Amino acid sequence: MAPSRQEELVSRKIGKTIAKKRKAAGYTQEQVAEHLGIGNEAFSRIERGLVSPGIFKLYELAELFQCGVETFLIEGSGRPTDQAEHLQLLMSRLSGPDRQMIVGIVERLSARLGKEPRKSKSDADLSP
Repeated sequence: MAPSRQEELVSRKIGKTIAKKRKAAGYTQEQVAEHLGIGNEAFSRIERGLVSPGIFKLYELAELFQCGVETFLIEGSGRPTDQAEHLQLLMSRLSGPDRQMIVGIVERLSARLGKEPRKSKSDADLSP
């Protein structure tokens, strides 16, 4: 059975996050493929979202990139709770005054954007 549109979107978002983390860690696709014990093309297909990595592969990638395994699921998620967790992770690296500045910016943006309720494309794509 072919994957659903939602499954394809999730695979692409996970793949983008994997590519982002790989580049940030300074690895080539070939190096990561070798670490995982798979071919270069197989890993390229994972990064492009054509193939979903298994849970064990996500754990191996998290260990290699020194991040939590949940990172691959949260960063590309359109769910508000996942987005909040991603923002929390980003803000945890900042000083108190910088966090307060970010909160102020988000509050102002939220107030302004909240005046005209609209559904974003990513929310529509991931709705059940």
